[in-house]
Amino acid sequence: MIKIFFNDRMLALSDSWTESAADANVIAHKVTKKSDIPTLVTAFLETARWRALWLISEDVQTLFEDVKKVFTYVEAAGGLVRKPTGEVLMIYRNNRWDLPKGHREANESPEETALREVEEECGIADLQLFRRITATYHIYRDSEHAFLKRTDWYAMGYAGTATPAPQTVEGISHAEWKSISELPAILPTVYCSVYEVFCAAFDGDCSVKI
Repeated sequence: MIKIFFNDRMLALSDSWTESAADANVIAHKVTKKSDIPTLVTAFLETARWRALWLISEDVQTLFEDVKKVFTYVEAAGGLVRKPTGEVLMIYRNNRWDLPKGHREANESPEETALREVEEECGIADLQLFRRITATYHIYRDSEHAFLKRTDWYAMGYAGTATPAPQTVEGISHAEWKSISELPAILPTVYCSVYEVFCAAFDGDCSVKI
């Protein structure tokens, strides 16, 4: 299954009906014609009462490629940075706690993007890049276009002593280390895609108990 988040709602691409049948606020549709996809996706974006739209197909990857064509597709990367003592580096932007991330530049690898964006948004350097955690997808819109963004997420470490400095020109008001004990109160308020990153980073334990 591929999850694509739109604010706190989800567009799910799946080869199974099972999970979609559990919620009355979920719309599920078996895709038999490629031409139906733009209409279905637009209806989802405009219908706030649909908590989720499930598009069902035996070939999920091909379905995803067709869904991509409805949007302007962009790529980004970011990082979940931890100190040796366990604290996680988080930013506060648009009234939510978030993880640092940003768009890939030309000829830049996802790993390079992730490191650069963390450094720029949080004002720290000398990061260690450990592993790729996961990729997430989310939709956002401006006055003219709808965008589908893929973000590749990487686990990083920081052993320095610099105090994070938020990149205020990017709308970031805080960049702070959060202890593991603080995360259970924060995670219910983050974007769904960021929640997915924590789940993947902590081996599926979204309560972040270590």
